[in-house]
Amino acid sequence: MGIIKQQTLKGTFFSYIGVFIGFVTNTFILTKVLDTDQVGLINILTSFSLIFAQFAILGFNATARYFPYFRNEKNKHNGYLFLACAISLIGFILFVIGAYAFKEVIISQKSQDNNLFRDYYWYLLPLTFANLYFNIFDLYSRLLYDAAAGRLIREFTLKLLILVCVVLLIFRILDFRSFMWLWLSANLMPMLLMMIRLVRKGNFSLKPNFNFLNKDVQRNLFNLCLFGILTGASPLLVDNIDRYMVNSYFGLADTGIYSIAASFGIIIALPTRSLYSIAYTVIAESWIRKDMANIHTVYRKSCINQSIVALFLFILVWANIHNALKVLPPDYADGVSIVFFIGLANLFDALTGVNAVILATSRYYRYDSFFYLALVGVTIGSNLFFIPKFGITGAAMATALTMFIFNLSRYLFILFKFKLQPFTVHNLLVIVLGVLIYWLSTLIPVQQNLYLDTFIRGGFITLLYAGSVYFLRLSSDINDMVADLLAKLKRS
Repeated sequence: MGIIKQQTLKGTFFSYIGVFIGFVTNTFILTKVLDTDQVGLINILTSFSLIFAQFAILGFNATARYFPYFRNEKNKHNGYLFLACAISLIGFILFVIGAYAFKEVIISQKSQDNNLFRDYYWYLLPLTFANLYFNIFDLYSRLLYDAAAGRLIREFTLKLLILVCVVLLIFRILDFRSFMWLWLSANLMPMLLMMIRLVRKGNFSLKPNFNFLNKDVQRNLFNLCLFGILTGASPLLVDNIDRYMVNSYFGLADTGIYSIAASFGIIIALPTRSLYSIAYTVIAESWIRKDMANIHTVYRKSCINQSIVALFLFILVWANIHNALKVLPPDYADGVSIVFFIGLANLFDALTGVNAVILATSRYYRYDSFFYLALVGVTIGSNLFFIPKFGITGAAMATALTMFIFNLSRYLFILFKFKLQPFTVHNLLVIVLGVLIYWLSTLIPVQQNLYLDTFIRGGFITLLYAGSVYFLRLSSDINDMVADLLAKLKRS
């Protein structure tokens, strides 16, 4: 877990600084200077471009599990980056054709306020291109054990650039149309910065190696890409289909409300995403070495560590949600239940550790495709069921339900196929501890000043939770980190 721990800490650190900047931008600033439909537009463009970029990559991201066979620094990894860029270019051309042919289908919604989306529809082309090639360069960097760079650029640098755009809007240096142009430019920067980083580190090479691509390699790559088309886009569909369906049913304004509320719950997912980035390469190479002991260790530690961090964040967010609502404009008050259910969905995902990575990198990776196909079906079906009954909250309820079913299914598959059981009594203790501390936090009297109330409530939860985790020794990694920190302080 050494590399994983180091890279995850770096990635999480940058991610949370970016989350803080993004949170301040979205809640304290963006919601006050833009209408709800304008906020919805930005979120729809972002969600759609992420989904389309994942389809345009044509499943090539799934070949990451095969990268150890390409790995050769002297030969520039046998043209792996060239293949990735070439295949993605083909995918982007197909996307452009589809975007033109299905424009009205993509724009359509039951409400009539879709003119704003229509005005900015073609922003999807450069946004999709930028996300597509950022994903390629980030994937390549992660395979070369540089997982923190992508998270730094996307989670921190991009959020900072968008904040600059919003500040210019506040001071009326920009009108909304000019702001959208600058916002688009900011979204192009991560792709360029990742490419520059690869060049500076000597890892950017578009030289092909056709001699390496024998029939066996071609067949393996084709099979991986085929299943990657299914599995690669499915997580993004699950993450973003709710926004599409809310937009289809209720329009951009409700999409804006839903997106802002969901951003609170997404905070809980950040440690999981950081861990996935580097764990993918480590576990893939463990499969090649048939090192089941290392896979089991990573699985077990990821479950307990993610559970501790994710549950802490969930409690912290939900205990202070009443204060967050005071900061947001009144239109966003309807989103309180969305925060809970999206947070719960991400908590389910965190509790089961890196089960997705273990399955995706194993010889049973094809089954992962079937899981994802089923997940997309359940997601769409549950949204169609819950949204008419519960409105925009129904979309969040559907997400929570599908994430629970999905992670339970993967956990059981790994348990029966590989005999890997990641849970111990410590996992149960973490949940009991979290519920108990949240209940205790509700006994604290509500303060008139929301900032004082947040400080007292957050401080109480943090001190009690962190102290309990440490003294109960629920995670050896956390206790080792504290011991290392104390040792450094003593030496200084």
